Amino acid sequence: MGFFDDLVLAEEPAAERDALVWLCPPGGDAGRHAPPVDWFAPVLHPQLEVVGAAAHARVVVTGWSLWPQAATLHLSVFRKARWSTEDARRQSGLRVGLSFCDGRRVTSLDAPVHRAVEWTRPDGQQTTAVTEQAVGLIPLDAGLHQSRRSLFKTDVDLYLAELPPLGEAQLVVEWPDEGIDETRTSIDTAALHAASARVLEVWPGLEPPEPSQQPGSFATFEVGGTPGLLARPLTGHQRTMLRRQEEEQRRYLPRADWEQVAYGDWGDAAVIRARLQGGAPPDARVGWLGSTPLHQAAELGAAEAVAALLSHGAEADPTDDDEHTPLWYAACTVDEDTVRALIAAGADVWTPQTGPWSPGRLLLTTSLAPLVAGLPGAVELPAEEAAAFREADALIAACGERELWTEGLGLCFVRGLSEEEVIRRLGADPAQCPIVDLEHTPFDLADYDETLRYVGVGSVPGAPGGCVITQEGYMPSDDSVLRAISAGTAAYGMYFNPKGGTFGTLAEDGEVTAHEEIGLRPDESDPSAYWHFRFWQRKHPFPHDANTFAYAAAAAGLHIRDAQESLDLRRPRRWVELPPQLRR
Repeated sequence: MGFFDDLVLAEEPAAERDALVWLCPPGGDAGRHAPPVDWFAPVLHPQLEVVGAAAHARVVVTGWSLWPQAATLHLSVFRKARWSTEDARRQSGLRVGLSFCDGRRVTSLDAPVHRAVEWTRPDGQQTTAVTEQAVGLIPLDAGLHQSRRSLFKTDVDLYLAELPPLGEAQLVVEWPDEGIDETRTSIDTAALHAASARVLEVWPGLEPPEPSQQPGSFATFEVGGTPGLLARPLTGHQRTMLRRQEEEQRRYLPRADWEQVAYGDWGDAAVIRARLQGGAPPDARVGWLGSTPLHQAAELGAAEAVAALLSHGAEADPTDDDEHTPLWYAACTVDEDTVRALIAAGADVWTPQTGPWSPGRLLLTTSLAPLVAGLPGAVELPAEEAAAFREADALIAACGERELWTEGLGLCFVRGLSEEEVIRRLGADPAQCPIVDLEHTPFDLADYDETLRYVGVGSVPGAPGGCVITQEGYMPSDDSVLRAISAGTAAYGMYFNPKGGTFGTLAEDGEVTAHEEIGLRPDESDPSAYWHFRFWQRKHPFPHDANTFAYAAAAAGLHIRDAQESLDLRRPRRWVELPPQLRR
């Protein structure tokens, strides 16, 4: 009688079986992300000692399973109490790490990486999926069949895909929730290497199965999970926030240089003072145009940072590669405290730095004119230039402060024409173009290609006034459209390119006469209107590109009283479908 014969029913004849899937030889990734359990039986190396202890919890290392050039660390966690407020999402759970002799460390908190996994779809097509892959000390899923489940004892297995290098190594354990302080335990790395060399290969010489024997796809399903008491690695967002916090803290450390000072940092007086206290030279050249820290702070209107630099001996009047001084940038920012500090330090107010323009001459066109008007060497603006500034400021005010989304906006001002005449010149019948709101447009607002076929037309009051043509696209500034509408008058189209830059086109009497990029800081060769419409100002007292709209209206010859209604793209207007000859 056989050993089991009296315990089982009589055997039926063996059934024929089809293989679900055949084991392949271990590939290059075997053991890279998980123990190679399909091919090897590990050597068990004992190490039994308490590696972390507190009043209600003990962490015990029970040994290691050694694989070819890899290891699994076995821990048992014993507790006297389970708390009702346990939360596996917290960072204050059990933390485990290894410290190597070469200075590296691996932990159960190492951030996961993205891993590409190739698989075969049911239709036989090869595809690749991307999944998160734990690294460092990889927690192993105990699955459904973890032995000896208990409320007060939990087994934790952590996989290390490489053996610790020979030399001193330590196991580090910490558990803030249970009051276990950081505890270090020595590891015998030589013994681990020796054990790894004795691993049993279960299927030596395993041959690859015939491809025809492998299924196109198959699946198995088991629900489980890693122990919830382990502290969770930081999420990508948390890692980003932590890095930012660390960078923020480093910003305020004293240093003897200006390295790694970001553009906005020049406006932070605490950053500037920390660098100066560390010995950073106040007159160093730090910008790509040869600017000094004083230039950078003045450009941001950072009076406190300017004062800190001046108090540490910064020269008041250095020039950058454009021959501009800090006072020039302070004037462009129109910051009163910065201007006062630089003038008090002896900055030159009246020497021209771009054409006829000096810092003082710029300030005469602003609300800070009283600060400089009585200073030695003061000049006066010519009457015609003062008038040009007043007219430009009035036109900027007429464009208003109403919020306007300009990215991707196309707009054209046409002088002296009625809505009906503009619609006729665009090849449409005014009677077929009623005033409608955005909900009733004759096109789909979500279809960009379709929106390019339509433009909105509305009147602009003024002396003279005219019309404005708008679109969420570039067609109002297109040469063909401008030629069609500008016969006997002038039209100026502009496009706020979402890829960068604002571009303007002027057409007069049916001909395009100018293309330009507008809104840039003017230089000596630029039109005087660039100065009058304050393209030089850094901190604009006019929101939503009001000065750029005003410049375009002036270029077309309009004298607008109030353009707020016309520029509000949410307001009803007449929509015109462009004829084929006016489309791109």
